[in-house]
Amino acid sequence: MKRLLPAFLLVLALLALAYLLLPRGHTFYGTRLLNPKPVDFALEGPQGPVRLSQFQDKVVLLFFGYTQCPDVCPTTLLALKRAYEKLPPKAQERVQVIFVSVDPERDPPEVADRYAKAFHPSFLGLSGSPEAVREAAQTFGVFYQKSQYRGPGEYLVDHTATTFVVKEGRLVLLYSPDKAEATDRVVADLQALL
Repeated sequence: MKRLLPAFLLVLALLALAYLLLPRGHTFYGTRLLNPKPVDFALEGPQGPVRLSQFQDKVVLLFFGYTQCPDVCPTTLLALKRAYEKLPPKAQERVQVIFVSVDPERDPPEVADRYAKAFHPSFLGLSGSPEAVREAAQTFGVFYQKSQYRGPGEYLVDHTATTFVVKEGRLVLLYSPDKAEATDRVVADLQALL
């Protein structure tokens, strides 16, 4: 038994060394969901109906906002543009940024898409009927409501400013507005998901 002890300690030391040398997994900067839930919706794009499930083969960055937003929407979409453009071209092919307008009265699909494409030509803008937009927003727990109403067409929209990351039809990661601006960390998260 005493003769086996040095051999046992040597094996234990080798296992410890191997463990220390193993590559570590990626530590996500965004909030990683431990139990990713399936998500889907149908809205209107500039060429007709679009389902989120059409992008099963891509990592989708999804942001709900509106085109007349004075601050958080353009800031977030600019941050998403920076992250997208830092990805290698092959990775860009596997990522889709989608902007969903929570102001369908002023943002029909063509307007929402034109707004999204102003940040990057590959971005997609969606809208739809008030009911369809509400249903899509509820899928992600997005809150929105008109505020500072001065009359038809003259109001702001308070809304959730989270960026949602969907992979293979499941919500896997969240970014708060301040985190979406950390370009290198978002890029690292996306590359880990790809």
